[in-house]
Amino acid sequence: MIARFDELMQTAESAFTKDDFEGSAALYAEAVEVARECGDPDRADRAFCNHCSVLVELDRGADQIPKLKEILLRSSNTRNRFHAAYCTAVVYDISGEGDKAQSYADRAVSLAGELGDPVSQSRSLNLVGNLSIRSSKFPEAEGAFARSLEAHRDLNGHHRMTEAQVRDNLGYVMMCTDRLEEGIELCETAKSELERLGADHYLYETLQDLCYGHLLADNLVRARECGEKALDLAIEFEDDQVAKNCLFLLSETAVRHGDTFRARRYLRELTAYYPEVGISEEIIDVFLSTDLTSVVNLRG
Repeated sequence: MIARFDELMQTAESAFTKDDFEGSAALYAEAVEVARECGDPDRADRAFCNHCSVLVELDRGADQIPKLKEILLRSSNTRNRFHAAYCTAVVYDISGEGDKAQSYADRAVSLAGELGDPVSQSRSLNLVGNLSIRSSKFPEAEGAFARSLEAHRDLNGHHRMTEAQVRDNLGYVMMCTDRLEEGIELCETAKSELERLGADHYLYETLQDLCYGHLLADNLVRARECGEKALDLAIEFEDDQVAKNCLFLLSETAVRHGDTFRARRYLRELTAYYPEVGISEEIIDVFLSTDLTSVVNLRG
């Protein structure tokens, strides 16, 4: 039975890396049942926490909070408690309960420190950084991302994808705190690494950030190039929020380039994302007279 458990966990992880979230969730759920039949609560908790991580991707994690909190209180397995705290923080973040998310993220950082595991440390610190950005606490965010990158130095080149994401996040913080050159350089490095890894499902967020940074730096050609590619990928991966951000940023890029016809075209495309209210020509006129870099929230 333990061999079957291990097989299910490995197959579920493989499905997750291929973005087969439904398949991964089903396999982790089966692993939970196998572990329970074996009378192994630690393995059952581990599989359940992994299952919850997948449900978060499917926007179905909220119902799991009571069980996650139970594991956090009951389990003597530090790694399982870490995963429970981390998942709880992510679910609260998605639900818009920032204070609760911050509390559990801080708990995850503490547990990661007990584990002495750089992967867990990096993940939890990256989460703390993102939560800090949402609260406009940029010094705290910068510190968390810097510590997350420091943890990656102990991984000897492994987990390059997550390291690139953290580097992008740190670059974005620098852009938001008037250090455009440093921020753009970090995001360009992250972009190159994600392209090398073929990680398009993460690349488009970095391209969005580069569009924003190059726009602020008045590098309009590069801003449009990054924004167009980010928009295409966001549409492909059905990320409406990033697609909307890109359309706003591309419109602002066109305005600064003196091309109001193109700017209007981008803004009209927003109608697809606001079908109930639409985007009238009057609203477009308001947008054209507004600095749209102050409107978008790239980490909302």
